[in-house]
Amino acid sequence: MAAMARKLLISAAVVAMSFAAVAASRIRLIYGKGWNRASEDVKKTMESPAFKTACKGKYVTEFVDWHEYKAPEGNLGSIKVPCIFVIDEKNHCYFVFENVPYNYSAEKLIKAISRVDEMRKKIEAGGINTPDQCGKLLMAMEKFVGGPKRVISQGFYADVFDKLVQLDPGDKEGWQRHFLLDDGIDLVIKANEYREKKDLAGGKAFIDAEKAKPRQHLNRDQQQAVLMAEFALYREDPSRKEESINKLKTVAAVNENTFWGTCALGWLNWLGQPPLSTYWGWHHGDFKGPQLNATVTYGVSYSFRRPGDYEIRFEPKEGNVNVTSVTLYAGNEEVASLKKTPFEFRVEREYAGRIDKMVVKGTAASDSEGDIIIHRRVLKPRKTK
Repeated sequence: MAAMARKLLISAAVVAMSFAAVAASRIRLIYGKGWNRASEDVKKTMESPAFKTACKGKYVTEFVDWHEYKAPEGNLGSIKVPCIFVIDEKNHCYFVFENVPYNYSAEKLIKAISRVDEMRKKIEAGGINTPDQCGKLLMAMEKFVGGPKRVISQGFYADVFDKLVQLDPGDKEGWQRHFLLDDGIDLVIKANEYREKKDLAGGKAFIDAEKAKPRQHLNRDQQQAVLMAEFALYREDPSRKEESINKLKTVAAVNENTFWGTCALGWLNWLGQPPLSTYWGWHHGDFKGPQLNATVTYGVSYSFRRPGDYEIRFEPKEGNVNVTSVTLYAGNEEVASLKKTPFEFRVEREYAGRIDKMVVKGTAASDSEGDIIIHRRVLKPRKTK
């Protein structure tokens, strides 16, 4: 009898351990065996006692050589090795980490995974029974797997998207459009095709149909893409040049650092309308006198993207200006007011990439144009004897 009880206890323990293994998320490392040193370093980290301790039994690991790997779900592949995919018990990949740094610690990696894991469990606990619940889960997870299009792919959350379509077949809530539009490149390509075929009427109908669709769940990039598609359709029409330039200015004003914001700035420069920026300096009409008071936004955050010591210079190519002060802002916060040339400023780490506006004051005797030079000192000045 005792022997029978012992066997039953052992069997129960084995079943419990098997269930725990199935229920745990899988951390799958795709690595380059023998040819990618970073991959092998990350693999060693994931095989270490420190990693197993950090997992706390919540995660099991899988190691797959990139040359032998065939993604079973069709979308869990990458050429950016070492690459990690984290997959839950329902075969949803909810975390993708490509180009994992070779020196990433076990604790840091598990902390990043756990944060996303806890978030998705909390959302799922609220239910996935309405279009809104499906859409919010998908939108929350897209940033951790690689975007709107990838999150609805097989191996990720394709089944949740299918449920969303069933619950809202006409997409009255607009969630489907968010995921299907993705980064908006296909939309702009289609508009280009209409222009190339000289089918502006068909292109207009296409754009009008897109603009009529729900847009409450479009993100900033997608809203910019809709405007860029309209620009793409009419950009060769001389009668619409002013309208096209205004559209580009609208796109850039939304955010210059997105893909479409960068495109808009490039097109403005190509069309001979470069905005006042640190990229192209100032042009006729930008620095109006006699009392100069101008605000520079484009290129400012990029120019001050790293901490360090900076020098700001204004070098006229034509005409003359006398800049007497430069005030730097991070949003509405005044970071520094510089009133002595050369304008020198130290960007602390907390403000790196956050300084997004520069107010320039002084005098201008005539209309002018010139370069705005923002130089980050890499080497310390040599001491003189």
